[in-house]
Amino acid sequence: MAEQITGDIPAARPLPVGRIRSLPQRPAHIGRIVLLGVLAVLLQITLMPYLTVADGAPDICIALVVIVAVFRGPFVGAILGFACGLAVELTTPVGTLGVLALLYLAAGYWCGRFVDRPEAESLGLPVALAVAACAFVQVGYAVFQLLLGTEFVVSAVAVQVIVPTILLTGLLSFPLLLVVRRLLGAPVDVEPGMLHA
Repeated sequence: MAEQITGDIPAARPLPVGRIRSLPQRPAHIGRIVLLGVLAVLLQITLMPYLTVADGAPDICIALVVIVAVFRGPFVGAILGFACGLAVELTTPVGTLGVLALLYLAAGYWCGRFVDRPEAESLGLPVALAVAACAFVQVGYAVFQLLLGTEFVVSAVAVQVIVPTILLTGLLSFPLLLVVRRLLGAPVDVEPGMLHA
């Protein structure tokens, strides 16, 4: 009788797939993000100081943090931001420790909140967020320097450093976005639970 009951059960139908996004493969994508972060820090401390307009140089690290955050969410954006900011501060004589890491972390987390928007796959949103985050980091760092008592003319710093840095970072964001999109694929919000083996 048991054989008759089990023999009459129809085969299970596959679930409909629809437009469900698959999760990124953890080793490949996390490894790619780490590699991109290391390359960005190396380029920031070696090549970017020579690509200047006035006294401003492009900030490839904040551009990468924002673009990865838009593609992988606030958790990955915040971690990458903190790591890149701290690495830049440890490898260059900036005179502060933790300020860039905190500013990059905040920018990565905030920009990562746009991962679920349909505009995340476009060119406009990540580049606009990279420009806005660069402005946030530049102004935040200048305010911190003022709080430390560093004397400088605000208008001169704005014209010679902050504005050129923002413009150069915006220009650099286009090719960087294409590289990150090619390496990471579609935007997926990666949460801490997804990183466990």
